[in-house]
Amino acid sequence: MRLALALSALFVVLALGAGAIAWMVMGDELRQRLFDDAHTEAQALADELQTGGPEDLVRRIRTASGLGGRHGALYFFRPDGGGKGIGNMRPKFLFQGPRVLLAGRDAIMQPETDNRAGESYFSWGLHAPGGWIIVGRNSRWITDSREVLIQSMVWGLGVALLATVLMALAIGRRDAQRVAGLNAVLASVAAGNLSARFPNAKPSGDDLARVANGLNQMLDKLESNVERLTQVSSDIAHDLRSPLTNLRLRLEPQALRNDLPDEVRNAIAASLESLDGISVAFDAILQLSQLETGNLRLETRPTDLDRIARDVVEMLAPVAEEAGQGLELTVPEGSVRADVNAELITQALVNLIDNALRHTRRGTRIRVKLVRDRGEIRLCVCDNGPGIPADEMGKVTRRFYRLDRSRNHPGTGLGLSLVSAIATLHGGQLELSDNAPGLCACFMVAADRGRTRG
Repeated sequence: MRLALALSALFVVLALGAGAIAWMVMGDELRQRLFDDAHTEAQALADELQTGGPEDLVRRIRTASGLGGRHGALYFFRPDGGGKGIGNMRPKFLFQGPRVLLAGRDAIMQPETDNRAGESYFSWGLHAPGGWIIVGRNSRWITDSREVLIQSMVWGLGVALLATVLMALAIGRRDAQRVAGLNAVLASVAAGNLSARFPNAKPSGDDLARVANGLNQMLDKLESNVERLTQVSSDIAHDLRSPLTNLRLRLEPQALRNDLPDEVRNAIAASLESLDGISVAFDAILQLSQLETGNLRLETRPTDLDRIARDVVEMLAPVAEEAGQGLELTVPEGSVRADVNAELITQALVNLIDNALRHTRRGTRIRVKLVRDRGEIRLCVCDNGPGIPADEMGKVTRRFYRLDRSRNHPGTGLGLSLVSAIATLHGGQLELSDNAPGLCACFMVAADRGRTRG
């Protein structure tokens, strides 16, 4: 929009500049034409003097003076020898060639009652055999022509400017809407919706259409690559579950045998524990793939979120107490209800609390908060532990991403990824922030899904 208005302003400046140049060129051209006209007329009168004599010249000047009424044209003839001058004006001096005469200063109009002081005349003086001849042309023609030029420019420029501004506003508004559409698509993709596309993106259109078409092609490839990658990880997890299950069924009876040495039974027990961890990771991968690809059907119903928070905190409180950590719950008065999938919300809250329990030290205080504010519902888990560096905040929700200090702790690196996917599925998002010290992880439910009841 600003570019369109800037171009309109540039158009006005250039048009005014062109008008100024036309004004100067036109003025010079009109002055020269008046001088040429006066010169031609003076020469014609000189020829008349030579062919017809003074009497014919005087007769012609009197006729021309009457035709040029109100002193639109000046005529003067004075015979050699100092005779009385004839014409509708009396110059105060005689001259040859071009000269601008100012009425009242350089020439007196005849009769003097018609004298118009200040009017200028583009005149030509000529000394012909037999006398002096002076012819002048009033400059009002130049003034009138300039007024016509100004009026034409004002009307033409006004109409052109109005049309240009309207067209610029229309084009600017259209492009602004298209840019807003592109930003909406990019925001939707950033939120995880890889199927978002810009409509009516024609490769043969203007620049924005070509950009939109290129964006759609890029998103097609990105969505295809992500789907293939997700499918590969899901296939691997699915195909390996059966062999792992079979291996566990074979090892588990061996761990119960009393005739085996203790070191062998301990090794089998450690192997079973590793198999359980692998199975948990594969289950998480399969669930995450279903959440991200939309293959999991989301069944929601009005649910008391405060009840879910109380149940989860009550379930995990002994674990926190055993680890020497404090687990607290803060909920608003009354029930907080929302249309959600209770199982997934429970899993998300468990993952956040478990993440805080595993990555903080003894003595850490973990607070679970249920907050409702202007229709927005948030489940937050905050601690005063070591927290997450600011440059790592955007990375910890990736699959299998773990901080260096967390690699010695048990886990799959998928907990926050699952919480983020569950939040997105419910129309919300997962936000991580610095608790100074510690970390705050807030799971949000979209306002249009949430309902509160006091």
